[in-house]
Amino acid sequence: MSLSDLASIGSFVSGVAVVVTLVLLLIQTRQTNRNQKALMQQGRSARSVDLMMTLSELRQSDIIVRAEAGDVTLTASEAQSYMRLSGAFFGNYEDSYLQFRAGTLDRRSWEVDLSVLKQFAARPPTRVAWSLLREFWVGEYRDYVDGLMREASVGLGPDYAEFWRARMTEELASVQRG
Repeated sequence: MSLSDLASIGSFVSGVAVVVTLVLLLIQTRQTNRNQKALMQQGRSARSVDLMMTLSELRQSDIIVRAEAGDVTLTASEAQSYMRLSGAFFGNYEDSYLQFRAGTLDRRSWEVDLSVLKQFAARPPTRVAWSLLREFWVGEYRDYVDGLMREASVGLGPDYAEFWRARMTEELASVQRG
């Protein structure tokens, strides 16, 4: 075997090694991308659960129920509390908006978040809160939420107590006593 033949074999082996390296790099990049998206989704879920837990605290919940019922008698501290909760709400969804725009949040997850944003954009207390809070945001997210506010069909949210009573009555009626 000549030196030229050995050089050819070495070039071939080197080429195969480069292809194998590129394939392995592609696999590793795809796995890293999946892991990154999973971490982003986990963070999104943790944020949402934390916000829901805060909103479900009895004192906060009372303020929200009154605000969503159109109660104009909220005290200064209650109004501020509602505004701060709304700020947390808008901040939560800003992160999802930015993640979606960056491609790190999938379309289905963003559509869920967008559905919630649209529902809240239609509620008078959220609109009141946004009219003050929007100054804390700049750029395309603020413009996006402004657009949702313009497009929304404004109306009060559900009466949770009435909804609970009606659905619980239906469920209890379907329970077989035995």
